[in-house]
Amino acid sequence: MTRIDPYRFYLGARTYYGFLWTTMVTVNLVYMVEVAGLGPLQMVLVGTVLETSVFVFEIPTGVLADRVSRRLSVVIGNAMTGVSFVLIALFPYFEAILFAQLVWGIGWTFISGAYPAWLTEEIGVKRANTAFLRGAQLAQAAGFLGIGFAIALAQVSLHLPMLVGGLGVIVLAIAMQLLMTEQGFTPVPHEQRGSWRGLADTFTAGVREVRSRPLLLTILAIAVLFGMFSEGLDRLYVPYLIESFTFPRLGAADTVVWWGVIAAVSSLVGLATTTIALRVVDLGNHLHLTAALALMTALISVSVIAFANLQGFYVVLAFFWLISGLRAAASPLQTAWLNRRLPSSIRATILSMHGQADSVGQAFGGPVVGVIAQRIAIGAALTVSALALLPSLQLYRRAAGLEEQPPDPA
Repeated sequence: MTRIDPYRFYLGARTYYGFLWTTMVTVNLVYMVEVAGLGPLQMVLVGTVLETSVFVFEIPTGVLADRVSRRLSVVIGNAMTGVSFVLIALFPYFEAILFAQLVWGIGWTFISGAYPAWLTEEIGVKRANTAFLRGAQLAQAAGFLGIGFAIALAQVSLHLPMLVGGLGVIVLAIAMQLLMTEQGFTPVPHEQRGSWRGLADTFTAGVREVRSRPLLLTILAIAVLFGMFSEGLDRLYVPYLIESFTFPRLGAADTVVWWGVIAAVSSLVGLATTTIALRVVDLGNHLHLTAALALMTALISVSVIAFANLQGFYVVLAFFWLISGLRAAASPLQTAWLNRRLPSSIRATILSMHGQADSVGQAFGGPVVGVIAQRIAIGAALTVSALALLPSLQLYRRAAGLEEQPPDPA
């Protein structure tokens, strides 16, 4: 079968996955609260299992991608992601959801370092960094359609969006195996792949690279803090809104439609912010990237504090949408920031280290905010999550003075 140009394939796959992603997640937290009956602490523990699995498997899967095949790693990861959402849809029980999160977490580790590494080696750093932002734009636009699809399916049953979306991701994995190229990557010879010494050497090379470059260490420290922040917000915003506000009626529509509206506006705001970022931020300029990410981080922290403490349903939603838009734009910028000047042979390993740093923050921060939410209030837990971001501002200031030479390769 004919392989597709990597740039066009990546944008197409990101668009299709963006549609499937919002199909799966628009009501999945509502499903966990209302169908599976999970409380605030259980919601956070679900996230803790996810992030612990990411922490344990992130580096090994990144090393395997650098030694065997980044394309195969991405295929396996997407297949496992699809299976995990199918499991959640079919088994609405706390224990089953925990197992599905384990599967999803391991699957994500196969993707997180390998996907950007694959694209970078196929088309070069400069085009890849542009593709990350362009792909985020297309994913946001397609996600808007996915939200409507999810709400339509949820009117029949809350489990259907995850079931249909999960099956769609499995189809994507099959398409990736058939259509992705892998011409820019040279795998380790077959007879050396199973060598534990070889795996250890690849990991050690990654560690040595990070330790020798203060900028990479700073980026990983920021990832830990961002992980501590994000786990609280991602797991608690749904129970916070449900417990704190009475949702206004939308005619005869069910309350679940509100979650579609919330997700749809988030998608549109995210599309707008990523478009602005693509036009305004110079991806090849270290200071531009650092300043943009620092500003976004400060705005996210302030907005989460407002979200958790202000009154008024629509006011709180406005801040939530602002947070969603800022995070949507920040994510591809963070990937581009890290991706600059990484050695080809260990690119996936170092990108996986970044994912692991984020998961460390989530795994340690999640239980803390979960206990605060259980014993004090969800709003207090969200406020603590927002405050966890503040030390990163000093790290961004430090990073601004750590520009590295030589210039990026094309």
